[in-house]
Amino acid sequence: MLEDRAVVASACTGGDTPGAGQEPGSRHAGAGRRVLHSAVAFAFLAAVTSHTCDGRLWRFDQAAIRAVAASRRRPAAVSAARAVSALAEPAFVSALLTVFAATAARRAGWRAACLPCLVVAGGAVTRRGLSRVVARPRPPAAAWLTKPEGFSLPSKHTTLAALTAGACAGSAGVRGTPRLLIPLLAAAGVGASRVFLGVHWPSDVLAGWLFAEGWLQLAESIVPAPAGAWEGHTPAGGNPQSARRCRR
Repeated sequence: MLEDRAVVASACTGGDTPGAGQEPGSRHAGAGRRVLHSAVAFAFLAAVTSHTCDGRLWRFDQAAIRAVAASRRRPAAVSAARAVSALAEPAFVSALLTVFAATAARRAGWRAACLPCLVVAGGAVTRRGLSRVVARPRPPAAAWLTKPEGFSLPSKHTTLAALTAGACAGSAGVRGTPRLLIPLLAAAGVGASRVFLGVHWPSDVLAGWLFAEGWLQLAESIVPAPAGAWEGHTPAGGNPQSARRCRR
């Protein structure tokens, strides 16, 4: 009986070590790695931004847009690209975050619910400011198949797609390679649709993903989401049955 109570107490506190079963040194090391990853992403973003008016990257952008404009973009492909692009419109992203927050609040608490909203909103505002500072022009209007808004770099749709996918995945406890791949795939899909529609240079898409990944890593280093937080709303180190006994 005493042993059972000890197990339940350990599950309620997340184990014997502080910080939900993690050693303080391990948490600090993880935060340090995320800060380093963020710095690397922002460094590459700066390099991309500085080479958008000359050099190989500029020539590649020019060649890509010329190829897109000269290609026969079929109506079905254009409709599909517009549909993918719409997934990263602010209205759709806001609705998706609202649904995620409502689900997360029930399963993992308000911290997991609110964190993605704050990360995406902060990143969107910062990206907008950066875009105005860089003030990169769009590709020629002759290539457009949809009407864009604002400057070109970083791509707004690419950034929002990567931020939303990464923030929701991180808040749900996704870690490691899947956490890195989810925003990358979201950025690649939405970014490709924007290039196909002729409103973004390829380097705009790359810059959008780099900005989003740097912002996500920075946010996770400041306020890390608990791993496995959605697994039955289980305290770290415990199990769903012990968690229910704790609440009683």
